[in-house]
Amino acid sequence: MIGLLCFALAVLGSPFKSKLRLEAENAVLRHQLIVLRRRLHGRVRLTNQDRWFLILLYQWFPSILEILTIIRPETLVRWHRVGFGCYWRWNSRASAR
Repeated sequence: MIGLLCFALAVLGSPFKSKLRLEAENAVLRHQLIVLRRRLHGRVRLTNQDRWFLILLYQWFPSILEILTIIRPETLVRWHRVGFGCYWRWNSRASAR
């Protein structure tokens, strides 16, 4: 419920963000995609240029840390499956009572 509320507030507040901040967020997200496509042997490795780029963006826009988490899609799917399994187990126990 809290996540849904945060999402709704973010959607309502997005028109009021500065254009520079939105462009910085887009640049970070594009860079994350580039890094993920470049991974070797299943592991994401950042180069010195990647680190330099992210440090500069952080200096200009400290709020960029909110979107700087690099997560592989497989990890997200695994988390979702584990969470759904826990929910289903809880729901089955609750309805059996």
